[in-house]
Amino acid sequence: MPGRVFRFYQRKRVININANVIAAGLLALIPTVGAVWFFKHLVPDQPAWVYTGVSVIADIFADVTIYFLLHWVANHWRPVAGGSEREKQKLEAKPPPFWKDASLVQFERALLSPLYYLIAGGLMQILQAHMHAGWAVLIAFPAGLVATRILHTIWGLRSGTFRDHDTMAHNRASSVGDQSSPHPADSDAA
Repeated sequence: MPGRVFRFYQRKRVININANVIAAGLLALIPTVGAVWFFKHLVPDQPAWVYTGVSVIADIFADVTIYFLLHWVANHWRPVAGGSEREKQKLEAKPPPFWKDASLVQFERALLSPLYYLIAGGLMQILQAHMHAGWAVLIAFPAGLVATRILHTIWGLRSGTFRDHDTMAHNRASSVGDQSSPHPADSDAA
């Protein structure tokens, strides 16, 4: 069963991109909270915006690093063969080059990051009036993550970023085939 779930995760980009972004966002909370707690104890009694700034910087570095690793696992590493012939074909479809593919997803996320950090940072600012900055991170950042996941999924489905590798390979093959053979109307005109 774990092999089937892993293969499904690798075949379906709408699943793996969202799972990777959510996992990266949640895993990035660990070093982010650690940085905020450490900084708050190292330099206490600072304005709330200082701790919010520390959390944003720590989150960016941790999230991007974790995402690139997870993207490679989901889209470029193939340790498990497919169960059925159809599944094998889907898994064997060549993905786009790693850096181009992962960077496109990160670029789209970067365009949404002002909204993400507006929600996460703004909510963290509000929550710090009622709780420790470290606890505020654990509430505010997942709230921003949920909002931007919904928007990015809609965008990715419309733009094709979330299109599965086998569909992309089929589209590439179709476009190459269309360009190499003249259309019947073109050959009649000659």
